[in-house]
Amino acid sequence: MEQIPIIDFSFFNIDQVGCSKEIKRASETIGFFYLKNHGIPQDDIDKMFQNAKFFDLSKEDKLKYPVNENYSGYVSIHQEMLDPSNQKIGDWKECFNFGKLHDGKPRSQKLPPYFEGKSEFIIKFEKKCHQLCMKILQAYAIALEIPQEEGGKNWFEQRHKYENESGDTLRILHYPPIKHNIDEQDIRAGSHTDYGSLTILFQKDIGGLEIELPLTKQWISAPVINECVLINIADLLEYWSKGLFKSTKHRVVFNDDTLMKDRYSIAYFCHAENDAGLDPIPSKYLENLVPINMEKGISYGVDGVKKPSTAGEHLMYRLVSTYQY
Repeated sequence: MEQIPIIDFSFFNIDQVGCSKEIKRASETIGFFYLKNHGIPQDDIDKMFQNAKFFDLSKEDKLKYPVNENYSGYVSIHQEMLDPSNQKIGDWKECFNFGKLHDGKPRSQKLPPYFEGKSEFIIKFEKKCHQLCMKILQAYAIALEIPQEEGGKNWFEQRHKYENESGDTLRILHYPPIKHNIDEQDIRAGSHTDYGSLTILFQKDIGGLEIELPLTKQWISAPVINECVLINIADLLEYWSKGLFKSTKHRVVFNDDTLMKDRYSIAYFCHAENDAGLDPIPSKYLENLVPINMEKGISYGVDGVKKPSTAGEHLMYRLVSTYQY
């Protein structure tokens, strides 16, 4: 059975071309890969996980900071439905979404008192995640041999500037134990692809994540591997690459040995700037490929006809389908 590859990212500092080819191969076949020696200190990851104690607050306190029009804030159990075409009820999880927190600039997101004094660390953590994504995106540009006059290895970075408006989101997640009998309606996170460019997933202790192999459509486990983060391709990278890279479906399921345990994870969703266009990457590897259908199985716009032309538009269409059901 095909397994998710593990890539040592320290190799990128020694042989950029060789490491980039490994990342390109994983992205073409399975759309997921583990990254070790990724550069984000384990102490920082452990400290970020301590923020999950926010979920110990009362429901009333958490609901004082509900997810807002920018999709930042608290998301309660059953509020989010990641697979609206097949789910009857929302996901059995709760989350807190941090939008892009700018130091030195006004923030549109009001943080709960629980996070007072922690925002400086959260900003630094967000930036480290963004920097890692930029390094991975450089690897894609190198592997695709984007011409220098088109942007070269910085082609993606030019569309992901941290200081510009985008859907970048740092999310802490809590999957509570389930105390009632599970039926076919219950799932910790429905089947979905991610909406942006790349996702970094930090898993802790308890597994349950599964991915659907693009070729065979078989579901396989994505277990917790110590000292590794899990990277997955999201929609924009699939569109830009004309389907060469796979934005792979994934879900979080109940396992018999973990359904009575709390599961926590952290995800960093890296998005292109809101006004970034969706034209294909200028690469010789894509010349003979036909652009893929932008709809990804969902209906854009009220009339089901309008297609997104920017990264921001695509994100809004996906978010609306997730929350308004």
